[in-house]
Order: sequence, then structure tokens, then C-alpha cells
Amino acid sequence: MFNFHGAGGMGGMGGMGGGEPANTTAFYETLGVAKTADAKDIKRAYRKAAMKHHPDKGGDAEKFKEITKAYEVLQDPDKRELYDKYGEKGLEGGGGGGAEDIFSSMFGGGGRGGRRGTRQRKGKDVLFRLKVTLEDLYNGATKKLRLKKQVVCAPCKGKGGSNVVTCTACRGQGVQMKVRQIGPGMLQQVQVACSSCAGQGETVGEKCKVCRGAKTKKTTKTLEVHVEKGMKNGSKITFRQESDEAPGVIAGDVIVALEVEEHPHFKREGNQLFFTKTISLREALTGASVRLQQLDKRVLVAASEGNGVISPGQIMCIKDEGMPLKSNPTQRGNLYIEFKIKFPTASELKEGSAKTLKKVLPAPLLGKEDTDDMEDCFLESVDMEMEQRIWKDEARRAKGGSEQYDDDEDEGHGHGPQAQQCQAQ
Repeated sequence: MFNFHGAGGMGGMGGMGGGEPANTTAFYETLGVAKTADAKDIKRAYRKAAMKHHPDKGGDAEKFKEITKAYEVLQDPDKRELYDKYGEKGLEGGGGGGAEDIFSSMFGGGGRGGRRGTRQRKGKDVLFRLKVTLEDLYNGATKKLRLKKQVVCAPCKGKGGSNVVTCTACRGQGVQMKVRQIGPGMLQQVQVACSSCAGQGETVGEKCKVCRGAKTKKTTKTLEVHVEKGMKNGSKITFRQESDEAPGVIAGDVIVALEVEEHPHFKREGNQLFFTKTISLREALTGASVRLQQLDKRVLVAASEGNGVISPGQIMCIKDEGMPLKSNPTQRGNLYIEFKIKFPTASELKEGSAKTLKKVLPAPLLGKEDTDDMEDCFLESVDMEMEQRIWKDEARRAKGGSEQYDDDEDEGHGHGPQAQQCQAQ
């Protein structure tokens, strides 16, 4: 747990409550870096430690908080300078830039030492949608995301320049209260941006040549998005504090949401995979051998059991060939194969095949006995789309003829000439 101490009772910063030397190495030890480490080394160490101890990955929540707290201090030049001089207590109540309650700003906790006015707010999170394939979710993948963001200007440390002084007109608030008349004897007090400092709360004597007084500058950064095996559509990957930076504000997070593209052959439901296989009538009757390429490029070959007949729409299963489980990628769901039967055309049957098939296949389901009410008919092949167009044309002509009636689409809606006659009566 973090230990926060009140600022009261402290004398000069050198004493820090009793002459005991301040510990200025604990945060470096937490991240596993030397005191001479630069910003890149600190960020790299933080990412490695955070990935290892993140609660979502089974790590210890308290250890993760300690790592994040150490990084929050060491990645900020001003806070790091205070820590290197006075240790953790220097961040809470004394000289330099004043105390900040790191725990409260990061996790919404109630540390005792921080003052309300010095708590940092967090910037807005940014959501990106990243398209991935089913193969990416089966095998795992690393994608690169180029991110355009603004960062605090390093040369001026986000101050905008030199000779920065607090605006005397608004006393550093950036706003002023104005009174205006909105009617006879009626006044209204409104808050407006300070005209002296343009709402900044301070004035800059000489603007920074890099950011030109803007305090931030644009940059491009490449993020490596690690797609883990078994992730799903909508799974989110969070890059903490990688959003836009601003002075005095903790950067928001970059959240990457996965968007899975439709696969031409496989369908996914949870951890199960579904594949549709078309086989010939011969295979359906005498046994089929299924050959398909799995999402990791392996070629699976499986044969139906014995000489069993495969019916149209029948589903068979290959165990443990579905999607990997995110909680344990060594385990997988199942792969289900639905069979469709392709019947031969008349031209594909050899002469005399019909006689042979009649001898081999079971007898027809229709009865053989003739009756007086039997009538010979013919079965004709049709194009159903053409048939439907014919039906609509016939219905349209019928509605325009002398005999008026409503079809199923107009039933109960009172349209057509017949409805008009009823209204005229």
C-alpha cells in the first residue's frame, strides 16, 4: 500500500521531519532502472513491468499501483527533480512546485497528503478501431498503428517560453467575472476569459522558439498492437497515457478496439469454428474425405466413419481444431463441418447409369399401384426468379382489370379502385 503523509509539521525541506535522510532510490528500484536512466529507459522499464504485473493478466494489483506511481513521478522532469532531492515527501507538501496526490489522480483514491488545488486532471481517451483477420485472432499477431499526437514541448518544459509570470489581472485563474445589465434594474454576473492573458492565467516574456508559445508540439508515434490468440471482435487493447499531452494534465489513454473482417470460408461462434464443405453425391453415398486448410496454414485431412451415408446439411466435428481460448491458448474449441451435396447433372451421368442406380438404390417412396383417379403430369425445371416476376406481373394485371381485388401486400390498407367505391357509397 502507498503511505501518504500530511504536510503539516514539516520545517525546511532539508530536514523533512526529523533529519532522517530521504529515500531517493525506491522508485528507481521499483522500475528496475538506474538513477541515471533517461526517459526512454524509464518508459521501456515501465511497460515491461506493467505488462508483467497488470491485474488483467493475473498480476498483483498493489504491485501494479506501485509501478505506476513510480513511473508517474520519474517520467515528469519536474517531479523527478523534486524526488531526487527530497524523496517521496518532497512531492507531497514542500518546496519546489508543491505537492501532488499521484494516487488520487491515477486511481481516484483518497490520499491524505495531497492538496485539492494540486491534483492533476486526466485528458480525454482516444478510441481507434483496428481491422484484423480471423487468422490474426487464431495465430496472434502484431500490428503497427501510427499515431499523431501532441506532446509537451521539451525545451520549455511546457511553459511556452521564458520569463513566465502569473497574470495579475486574473490572478492566474485565466478568467474574470464581469457584470452586465440584462434589463432595467437587472444585473447578471458572467465569467469570461481574461483579456490580459487570453485565458492562459500567465504571460510569457519570450516565447519558446520550438513551440512558439503553444507549450505543446505535434509528433508522430508508432504503437505496436499485440493481438493475442483467442481475442474476439470488440476486444480492447489499452495504451496508457499515450493520448495528447498538455501541461499540468495527465495524458489520456489510447484504446484500440479490434474489428474482425469476415472470413470467406470460416465462421466463428465463441470458441467454435464452422466450415461448409460441398461434396459429390458419390461421396455422400460411399464416404467422403475432407481436405481443408486451417487458419494456421496446416492442411487437415479427415474421412467420414465407415461407409456411412452423409445427408444434406449433416454436421460433423473435428475435436480441438476450433479457436484458441484467450485464457489458455493451448486449448481450443471444436471445428464443425456442415456438408452440402452437389447432385450430378443429366449430362454427367453415363448412358445406362440410371438402370444401374435403380438396381442399387432403395425403391421409390411413391406407391406402385394404379388407381382410376391417377393422371399423368410432367415435371419441368424452372428459374424461380423468373417465376416470381411472372407472378407479380399477373397480380398487377389482375388489379387493373374489371375484377378488382387486393393481393396479400395490400390487404387491409384500403388501396385501389374497390376501396374508392366503398367510400363513395
